[in-house]
Amino acid sequence: MLQTGSISVLLSVFELQDAFGVEGDVAEIGVFHGKTLILMAHALNEGERAVAIDIFGRTLGSDRAMQDQLNANLARFGCADACDIVIANSLDLSPADFRAKLGNASVRLFSVDGDHARDAVLHDLALAEAVLAPNGVIAADDLFNEWYPGVTEAFYDFCRAGRDGAHDLEPIAFVAPNGPVETGAGKLLFARKPFARAYKAGLKLLNQPDLKHCDPFGGFADVPHFCFRDRPVRRPLDPVLRAILDEIVGSPV
Repeated sequence: MLQTGSISVLLSVFELQDAFGVEGDVAEIGVFHGKTLILMAHALNEGERAVAIDIFGRTLGSDRAMQDQLNANLARFGCADACDIVIANSLDLSPADFRAKLGNASVRLFSVDGDHARDAVLHDLALAEAVLAPNGVIAADDLFNEWYPGVTEAFYDFCRAGRDGAHDLEPIAFVAPNGPVETGAGKLLFARKPFARAYKAGLKLLNQPDLKHCDPFGGFADVPHFCFRDRPVRRPLDPVLRAILDEIVGSPV
């Protein structure tokens, strides 16, 4: 489940990371048929890998059809060799467990889309934060999804914990849904405080045609809200926009 608005913004995140020199693997909790994983895998640089965790069935590993579909999709789009698929319940993993599965690498983009209960979402966000590169980004799925209100509750609680100093992540973008809920939902992107301003400025420049406004969210100021009425419009980080970005934020990394 991945909508075109989210694709547009995530591609901009990868373009900014390449421009900023951000390195690390990518990871996902809750892979399903692999749309987001495939997108992330195609943004990998040399030496980077994609790691995805899913339970694949209520009984761990029991849904062979989902695994077969995922493997077929990875093969179809030519990224099977770059992806490590882990059959596990993320709720059973500690940060040390996850680091071991990553080979102690850090993560530059972490997609969180696993169990949608409030406490489970908070666990997965904490897991992502623990392995996130200093200049990485978390993309958390299903903000304001009416099917899963506990997810939004968890996001607000996570923001509150950040304000209280439990972690240094803050929201950098709200990506509104642009299709039926069956095809995806809104995403909330997080980055660590020292790099939040650079990411927000970059995303606003690259996705300006779809920028609705910048408002406070979760107790943090100036969070860009991207809303898509038509097909998303994404600008490339050409020399002109790069010069503007450098003037705004200087060197973020």
